[in-house]
Amino acid sequence: MQAKIIRSGFGSLLYLPEKKCVIPVVMDIGMYVEILDVQHLSIKLEQVAFDTYEGCTEIRIKSNFDLELSCKVKPTGMVPGEYSCSIDNPKVPLDLSENVAVRNVCVKAEKVKILYAAPGLDVHVADVTITVVPES
Repeated sequence: MQAKIIRSGFGSLLYLPEKKCVIPVVMDIGMYVEILDVQHLSIKLEQVAFDTYEGCTEIRIKSNFDLELSCKVKPTGMVPGEYSCSIDNPKVPLDLSENVAVRNVCVKAEKVKILYAAPGLDVHVADVTITVVPES
């Protein structure tokens, strides 16, 4: 096909554009979430009562959707006790202006049996797993 040519009133030729093809543009659309600086995160437990220890850390979340955080703590077995974790305000709404949310993740260890563990500094006693689900 050729472009249409018409003659203008002054004797010159005008070329009119003609549609040759339409190319569809596609993209993969997915949910994105990242906990920033995860390699530097840790929770240091401090004694708050005879057999109770608590500690928290701040996490920064970046995402492109509304989400809800939850946590699960798994003791390593180094120090027996009852471990639990919590996240303050676990619902994280999308904020397009900043898109970074800050939350505290806390661990509590109760009925801790220190006498079963060898003394040491920064003994690895548990791991916390953070999970993310889209908020419905």
